[in-house]
Amino acid sequence: MKHRPLVSVIAPVYKVAEYLPKMIDSVLAQTFKDFELWLVDDGSPDNCGEICDNAAQKDERIKVIHKLNGGAADARNAAMEIAEGKYFHFIDSDDWIEPNMLQILVETAEKYNAMLVITGFCMEYYENGKYSSYDVSPEAAVYQTKEEFRLNAHKYLNQSFLSLPWSKLYLADSIRERKLKFPKTMWDDTHFNMDFLMDVESVVFVPGSPYHYFRSRPGSETTIVFNVERLYNKRKEHFDHIRRLYKYWGIHDEESLISIYTYYIERILQCIQEIAVHPELPATEKKKKIYEILEDKQTKKGAKIAKPDTFIMNAAILPIRIGSVSLCYAMGKAIGFIKTHQSNIFYKLKAMVVHKAKKRIA
Repeated sequence: MKHRPLVSVIAPVYKVAEYLPKMIDSVLAQTFKDFELWLVDDGSPDNCGEICDNAAQKDERIKVIHKLNGGAADARNAAMEIAEGKYFHFIDSDDWIEPNMLQILVETAEKYNAMLVITGFCMEYYENGKYSSYDVSPEAAVYQTKEEFRLNAHKYLNQSFLSLPWSKLYLADSIRERKLKFPKTMWDDTHFNMDFLMDVESVVFVPGSPYHYFRSRPGSETTIVFNVERLYNKRKEHFDHIRRLYKYWGIHDEESLISIYTYYIERILQCIQEIAVHPELPATEKKKKIYEILEDKQTKKGAKIAKPDTFIMNAAILPIRIGSVSLCYAMGKAIGFIKTHQSNIFYKLKAMVVHKAKKRIA
């Protein structure tokens, strides 16, 4: 009888030849050995396909799919259709994991019979020729009923614990039975996770940050200029999905409402910042787009309800609260300047915001 691995690790691969070997090595170095690693060569134009094939020749646990380019979502879906593990773990091909990550996730899932196990991550940045990083780690928590988790889910939303796919271990049958797929859209992972959370029964949070996420690297999508219209529309789309999730759950308490609107308004701030520093838009067009954002019903509602955890974030969203286009534009330019010219300071401030939120969860 063919052995069924306990975990299927799934990695979409595209134009990451410089980083791919480190990711593969980090998976092969796991203290937990009962896994298969699916490398999905998504039509990569560099030598990623060759790297995948060479790795597969050296370790029989590595499986390779070569396909036409269809994006990360399509690549993950292709592997999920044939992966055999009891659990799924998703990893980005330019990231890496610490040796005990799978061991901790699997032991936790088996101990609590969990459908979903979530741990933390280290955010790593390369911007302006400098590397920066900070850890994001949850407090230990066990939610063994869907009702218990739903009432507490809002605590984890703003730190991205619920939206990212790679800090998690999923019970694969809960994906297979509901035929869940990553949608072919920008930032597909948030939509996938919101769909998975709809009917999740048991969720466990594990302290630590064993996943290393290269948030921005030379040539990655996070180091190029955003399409500001697309960014704003996607933020609204994500928020609408979160609201549908809470409507489905029947959760309408004040604390949850404050958390989800705080999550939204802080991402609206990002949209305004990206507009303010966009190199190709004239100032008049930037202010027009900011005005349209401020006039949106959800922005106005979020500005009233949101309660960020830090003085820094409260000060940053103040121009949104008072509906001032000029102050929003100035704030966006200021944030952009710090991020561009003082990236170390920017990420230290960001880490302070994250750790303040962590204390609130605790």
